[in-house]
Amino acid sequence: MARGGMYDQLGGGFHRYSTDAVWLVPHFEKMLYDQGTLIPCYLEAWVQSGDEFFARVARESCDYLLREMQSPEGGFWSSTDADSEGEEGKYFVWTPDELEAVLGKEDGAWAAEVFGVTQQGNFEHGSSALTLRGDAHNQDRKRFAKVRAKLLETRAKRVPPATDDKVLTAWNGLAIDA
Repeated sequence: MARGGMYDQLGGGFHRYSTDAVWLVPHFEKMLYDQGTLIPCYLEAWVQSGDEFFARVARESCDYLLREMQSPEGGFWSSTDADSEGEEGKYFVWTPDELEAVLGKEDGAWAAEVFGVTQQGNFEHGSSALTLRGDAHNQDRKRFAKVRAKLLETRAKRVPPATDDKVLTAWNGLAIDA
């Protein structure tokens, strides 16, 4: 799941569910209870395997919760919507031209390969939900971190999806336990 579009490759955290059989394109809503149940799974996978990828996914998912979902009072809000500016996924998807505009020609082409972003796209209007392809992200971790940070910084300037600011006790329990 964490290699596909179900996982927010830039901001961390998991989208609610996949809209296809291969878990490529998500419904872009993010639910607090999903984070609260998946983070412990990825931590356990890291403990059992020692694979740093699992630890990174858990860490980034926790970072997402603290950065985007924590209320000023300390609890966690219940969800992030799938839509922004009236379009599902608009905040999260990319085209090769957008990657190149942000990263330059060389890093843009590299990011397109790493994240599976193509001219035809895997989503609507030639855009792509980011997925991890191959192992280039592990072979050049410094470059991967730099590219992700720049794309996340640029994405933060887009109109974000709405946040449902209900603080639900049971869902907070899952997230806090995670």
